[in-house]
Amino acid sequence: MTAGLTFPAGTVVQYLTAAKDLVPESLLHDSGQADELADEYGAIWLDTLHFIGHWADEAGRDGELRTEFWTNLVQAARIMAFPQFVPYCLGKAQGLPRQDAGDLMAAFSMLPSVVEVPEKLRERCLKAAGHIRNDDPFAAQMLDSVDLDALAEHLRAGAYDRLGEFLSELFSDVFDDLFELVTRPDFPAEQAKYAWAVIGPNPFRLTLGNNTSVEAQPWWRAI
Repeated sequence: MTAGLTFPAGTVVQYLTAAKDLVPESLLHDSGQADELADEYGAIWLDTLHFIGHWADEAGRDGELRTEFWTNLVQAARIMAFPQFVPYCLGKAQGLPRQDAGDLMAAFSMLPSVVEVPEKLRERCLKAAGHIRNDDPFAAQMLDSVDLDALAEHLRAGAYDRLGEFLSELFSDVFDDLFELVTRPDFPAEQAKYAWAVIGPNPFRLTLGNNTSVEAQPWWRAI
């Protein structure tokens, strides 16, 4: 995901300050995060800037953020030892499109058809696929033909409203294994759209863990 990108040299403060300066005033205002960046630099800036980027993505305004915004966040996250932030930022730096629950669950149910998957994760993927098959015979055809885009659209068109609770339970149980799989350096480049379908809807946030340590969690665990 780094092809064609250049990464600036600097310090964490320089990276996050540069990223902050690249957020248009109107976008900062509309995201509701201006107060979070009003104080002097702090570690929370990484979380806030990443949130603004994801908010822009959800609002269809990610085009207002330059590539350098994302590459500065990549560099800061690497130095601060929060690698979970890197895949999403790299994808947006490459201009990859917004992903939603339809894309995510389509990829989740199809992964064993396109890559080698660890047994526990494979079991959950196949259960998800089975539930989608049982819901609609047309969806079964999409699974058999490994048509990711068609299945994602089918889920968005109403199937996810019916199946979302069951699929989300299966997915959340194995998210860590799934995220690790699709972000491995040896994940097949020709299946990158499956990786992005998992990464795109699951940006991370910083939370306080045990003993006041700061840790990265997918947004739905951080709520």
